[in-house]
Amino acid sequence: MTHEDGRPSGRWSAAIDALAASLAAHLGQRVTVVNASEIEDGFACLIRGPAPSGPTFQMAWEGVLGMQVVEGKPDVGVSLFLYSRGRRLRLDDQPGSYLEIVYEGPFDGSGTWRDLGWLQDDFGEFDAHDHYGG
Repeated sequence: MTHEDGRPSGRWSAAIDALAASLAAHLGQRVTVVNASEIEDGFACLIRGPAPSGPTFQMAWEGVLGMQVVEGKPDVGVSLFLYSRGRRLRLDDQPGSYLEIVYEGPFDGSGTWRDLGWLQDDFGEFDAHDHYGG
């Protein structure tokens, strides 16, 4: 796990580091924290995998790692977007789709990641992630 724009320095920085490292182990790929926004009871981070490579597909991914308190309990998850040649891949005729992975356990990264599968972005929440690095 690496940081692209410096180490986060807020209340959640240790949790962000541990969760990003745990996610990297789950995915079997490096996870870079591109930026982090923190609030009193949560955070959201843009994360990114290895840079696109290869002459054909140039596959890459980025996503949003976040935590918010829901009904008094922390809810941690990541929404991943896949790209080929810099353009976001989608399922069928969906305007937006993403892979959702949730985390259960302590903020030290020793918990468990569970893949929920592909979800449709019904509300356009992730429209800004249409192009890799954009």
